[in-house]
Amino acid sequence: MLLDHLTSSGSHEQPKAETYHLTDFKNLSGRLKAFILTCKVARLSPHTIKYYTYALTSFLTYCSTLGINAVEEIEANHVRLYLVKLQERNNPTSVLDYYKAVKRFFNWLIEEGVLSKSPLATIKPPRTEQKVIRPFTKQQIEDLLTTCGDSPTGLRNRAMILTMLDTGLRVSEMAAIQLKDVDFDKETIIVMGKGAKQRIVRIGHKTQESILRYLLTRQDECPALWLSTTGTGLSTEGIKVVVREIGKRAGLTGVRCSPHTFRHTFATQSLINGAGEFEVQSLLGHSTLTMTKRYTASLRSEYAVQEHKKFSPVDNMRL
Repeated sequence: MLLDHLTSSGSHEQPKAETYHLTDFKNLSGRLKAFILTCKVARLSPHTIKYYTYALTSFLTYCSTLGINAVEEIEANHVRLYLVKLQERNNPTSVLDYYKAVKRFFNWLIEEGVLSKSPLATIKPPRTEQKVIRPFTKQQIEDLLTTCGDSPTGLRNRAMILTMLDTGLRVSEMAAIQLKDVDFDKETIIVMGKGAKQRIVRIGHKTQESILRYLLTRQDECPALWLSTTGTGLSTEGIKVVVREIGKRAGLTGVRCSPHTFRHTFATQSLINGAGEFEVQSLLGHSTLTMTKRYTASLRSEYAVQEHKKFSPVDNMRL
């Protein structure tokens, strides 16, 4: 087990980039440090590791204020008190995210043999509202594209919009695309998704044309597909800002202008156009159908609203 190995007296070299004091991996901060180390070895995304560090530091700091010095002392009611405290200043979705991080931490402690049972075993996940995510309409997409214009930055923005709409990529996946990942002959982009899982997505002819027009404006050595105005690759946050600003200029209302909305629009439009759930699951990079079915449910909800015009009980009774 990892903890047994870390606390042994072996003379294995440690990474030079970070120093670990292996004499104490048994207090709260030590357990967290070992967990994060495990996440790095498993090659979890930097974003995931950063969040685990933030969320678990918050939880373990709270435990310390209760006089707890070891994970073996943490009980179910300690976790419940923490969740109640979170609910005072966080929305339900954020509280659920904290819950998932704490649950993963205790599951890891069980895997490592530190604990035999998780204090979360009897605690159900906090409930969250399942809101219907509104996709972009055709008119809204046209408004966004019209706003882009024909400048080099505008051509980049147009290509980004069409790529997100045509592939449903996560914003982190968009930011990670390199020029070498785009194959115009095969009409594909190689994508590195969550959990270091690589997949291939297709881009349609109009999207390819838009990317090519954008690339013809570039005269640089940057390997990234999406270039910022400073000459470096656009970051995840950079893409979010660009999309948000385009939405403001286009005057969009009633819909959240974000990369995730493009992802949702891709899913719903693909299903409308005849794609199967398994095809959409594969292209979106979902490990299970659970998340894909959420898009399907949203689509069915929209469809049912439209069909109500035909079967409205009151209208058909002609009262």
